[in-house]
Amino acid sequence: MVKFCVIAFVSSVCLFAQGGGRGVPGLTERQTTALEQMSSALQPKLQGVAVSRTAMTAAAFAEPRDEASLGRTAEELRVAELALANARADALAQLQSSGDKLNPEQLRALIAAGGALRNQGAPRTPIGTNRGTIPGIKQAHSSALTPLTTDTMPLTRSVTTARNALTGAALAQPRNDADIRAKAEDLKKAELAVAAARASAFARIQGSSIRLAPAQVTSFVELGGTFAGIAFTQPEPLSFGDHDGYVSLFDGKTLKGWDGNPKFWRVEDGAIIGESTPQNPSGNSYIAYRDLEAKDFTLKFEMKVEGTGGSGFQYRSKTGIPWLSPIPDNVTANVGPVNLNWMMTGPQADFWPSSRDWTGQFYSENTPMRILAWRGQVVEGAGLGRKRLMGEIGDRQALGALTKMNDWNEYTVIARGGTCMHILNGQLMAVFVDDDPESSNNQSGLFGIEIEATTKIFVRNIWVKKLN
Repeated sequence: MVKFCVIAFVSSVCLFAQGGGRGVPGLTERQTTALEQMSSALQPKLQGVAVSRTAMTAAAFAEPRDEASLGRTAEELRVAELALANARADALAQLQSSGDKLNPEQLRALIAAGGALRNQGAPRTPIGTNRGTIPGIKQAHSSALTPLTTDTMPLTRSVTTARNALTGAALAQPRNDADIRAKAEDLKKAELAVAAARASAFARIQGSSIRLAPAQVTSFVELGGTFAGIAFTQPEPLSFGDHDGYVSLFDGKTLKGWDGNPKFWRVEDGAIIGESTPQNPSGNSYIAYRDLEAKDFTLKFEMKVEGTGGSGFQYRSKTGIPWLSPIPDNVTANVGPVNLNWMMTGPQADFWPSSRDWTGQFYSENTPMRILAWRGQVVEGAGLGRKRLMGEIGDRQALGALTKMNDWNEYTVIARGGTCMHILNGQLMAVFVDDDPESSNNQSGLFGIEIEATTKIFVRNIWVKKLN
């Protein structure tokens, strides 16, 4: 991989050397300290340049295009760059008048290093909290924005050349203020040329069928108006409560949209409750959400179980399919012949806190496939065909210890194509990849909740981000 130094929002070229003193030969300890102090003292000016560059980029992507605004921001950037150059020249003059004066070779090396010992380009001053992404961006957007980057690269290289020339003028001996001003003016012209080219390219995109939304424009501005030199980023921290793009499957008050045997299912204290007792046995019984079907999605919900029984959350599932397992006599005596509308067939995110093995596993309910990926496993298979262990997530028992007994657990299910992942309390538990497109695991279907054995289960905060 190629690592980029990002200086504000302009180019993918590193203007400053990395590592103290590596680019300047023969520095004494006192000279190194003096140069580091000089670099630190320049930070406010560097910040001022960053702010001006951000404004310049934003002006290039303003709608409607405003030439006067481009001119004003270009002048503000020239003033900021000139202030930085003069501050750098003043700091160098102070150093050169001391006993730690740099010799000509060291001075040439410092200019080549961009005027600092460390990577001290102007820090980013983001408009929002962009982390290198553009919300809702499609490949068509990226394909249109990429030429905006590549086609303006010759101009951005001119900006880099002009900025290096200004740095060189600021560090030149003897000092030449007229030359510093001239180089700042050259840099302004180069920056203005880039901004104008970006504005023209952006106008073409916005006039097409793949126009960017305001939030997308803001994010692209935060990237500097270019895809070049984007820094590596970490994903956003885990946020189970993030429901952006999700829809709720449960209103917290009623069973609207849900279909199950009322002998076992009710709403209480903001949760769907399923309860089976010796006096009112349920056997396997399900409550299905009828108002939504999905194949690819992210599902979030909270679940807990009281006692030693178990549950699970169905997805990509169907009702009305004949039941393969025998129904206990006490269940039949309690509820009568099996009602297939209240029985679900399909993938299940298992949840048995009292079990040593099952919570988090991928289970195929009411099919011959049964357990396809035990907790702690990454498994590849193809429907009823052979399945293969591809990797281990972790020790099954250690992962099971993350399940909270008699308490709320945060469960996430991610389904994309033939791949399904189960995540419990922020920990990946099981992954199953089904390569059979005809498999029941690979079909769009319903969501639902299971109750099994004598137990009491609670489910709340059910949210789905449906992709198809």
